[in-house]
Amino acid sequence: MKNVNVKLPDDPLNGSSIEELGSKLRNGSITCFELTQIYYKRINILNSQLHAYIYINEEKALSWADGIDKLMKCGVDLGPLMGIPIAIKDICAVEGMPTTNGSQIISDDITGSEGSLVKRLKSLGCIILGKTHTVEFALGATGLNKNKGTPRNPWDKEIHRMPGGSSSGSAVAVASGLAAFAIGTDTGGSVRIPAALNGIIGLKTTKNRWPTDGIFPLSPTLDTPGPIARSVKDTKLIFNTYNDVNYRTKSLDIKNLSFGKLKEPFTSNLDPAVGEAYEKICEQLEIQGAKIEEVVIPEASEKGVLFPKIVGSEIISAFGIDRFKKNVDKMDPVTGNRAKLGLEVSSYEYIAAKQRVDQLQQIADKYFNTYDALLSPTTVMQPLDISKAEIGKELHERSLLASANTQPVNIFGICGITYPIQKFVKNNVDSILPIGLQIICNKNDDEKAVEIALALENQFGEPELPDVTKFL
Repeated sequence: MKNVNVKLPDDPLNGSSIEELGSKLRNGSITCFELTQIYYKRINILNSQLHAYIYINEEKALSWADGIDKLMKCGVDLGPLMGIPIAIKDICAVEGMPTTNGSQIISDDITGSEGSLVKRLKSLGCIILGKTHTVEFALGATGLNKNKGTPRNPWDKEIHRMPGGSSSGSAVAVASGLAAFAIGTDTGGSVRIPAALNGIIGLKTTKNRWPTDGIFPLSPTLDTPGPIARSVKDTKLIFNTYNDVNYRTKSLDIKNLSFGKLKEPFTSNLDPAVGEAYEKICEQLEIQGAKIEEVVIPEASEKGVLFPKIVGSEIISAFGIDRFKKNVDKMDPVTGNRAKLGLEVSSYEYIAAKQRVDQLQQIADKYFNTYDALLSPTTVMQPLDISKAEIGKELHERSLLASANTQPVNIFGICGITYPIQKFVKNNVDSILPIGLQIICNKNDDEKAVEIALALENQFGEPELPDVTKFL
């Protein structure tokens, strides 16, 4: 039953952008302290239902906000993200906050102390609201976490649907207006998948564009941090501000772009609505003047062999084999079983897998000599009912396909961004569950991926957002 006595403050980003919010802070329309209070009021009302946050940093964050206000009054300007409240995935160390890595196993010593990424965000004046839920040790694409709890996808009040993983809480927080943006990590799709399943934007950066120190080392070969945001416009501001580049560059024109429309294995096992949305967005891009050609990348299927050999070996290395064997049975069964695969990998197989990843990264170049970007559905499904996706349930095996289309981007060492396209599905359902379009660009072409996504956003609109008032 709806609690009519609860007054939910308006989402500060409703109909606005991070840049506009920053302008309000600078012209005195709102203080950083007031803005941070609004976010905490929303968190305190909704988090008990949505479970986006595992740790709230209210007292310290309000103190930071007060400090930012004083700096602004003194004329100090740290850049466009100054005073913006954000959330951090709970595999990233933040000084003064616990790091659980989504596990009951003590592992903060493996994560280490606060790293360069968080320090950089602090130096830009971001206010860290708290830590968000994650799949245990970030090893999983569904968002399910038996031990620490599974965030609720805000698009459905009646059915607890997959939030996507492993950056589950980060995506739920952003989609629900509980943070202006959030930081996730992407080893096999863990920024793009939850962003897609929550109907927002997630950028998988090129390896080494953003640092990984102070982040649990699930896979040093494949780990990449990235932003999760409400719009591509905001994503561009975040990424370019972080990298200290000019964020006011001219947007691309769709009619000047060429796309490779990925087919098998990226179109295997698609939900009908996902397949329909994918075809319709490609048709619309052609109508707008873009060049579209179907492309098959057979090497993409190698992710099924390479990913478990590399990730399984490297998570065991992070723990040390004796510590891993002692603790693996305490892990969530899905996480533990996936991690155990590393025990079966010989040193020869691991080295061969690493060498093949290097080769694939060279192979990827040829596709981007022809196309500005490659396109695919971000996930093969819309968010599933988690009660049917758990071990032993009818949709468990299908839920494990959540990363089928994202893992190849990681093993090719390239970058990608997801943009919501459920609006292209035509039916009589009042509420369409999220569907993501994956836009893939070559290594170190992150800015280009963002600009292409922005061209789509300028043409087709910013993401629609869920109505979280139904959770009151």
